[in-house]
Amino acid sequence: MKKFPKWFEKTYGTPAPADLLEYFTEHPDGLTVEQGSLYTAEDMVAYTEERELGGKGVLYLGTGASLTVLLLRAKDGKVFLVDQTDFQSVDATFRDLGTCKSVMGFF
Repeated sequence: MKKFPKWFEKTYGTPAPADLLEYFTEHPDGLTVEQGSLYTAEDMVAYTEERELGGKGVLYLGTGASLTVLLLRAKDGKVFLVDQTDFQSVDATFRDLGTCKSVMGFF
């Protein structure tokens, strides 16, 4: 977690959203509910780099139900629920991570 803010700023050219850093403090081991999973900082970095999403301006947050993926857009903190095989196919958009957590039942 300590390296994440520097990695985020280096990768995206902007500071990590405060609600994302707060999530890491509250849930350092990630979080899983029936509707999906939010990963640890280390897993988010690994999944993002593995899929080369940094250059596209998005962070791989975790998974939703029914073969979906949660992505955070770095420039404004919006969260998107997308199809795991086509990240352009958006099923839902959330204003920020806090809204996403609330709507999807992540507490």
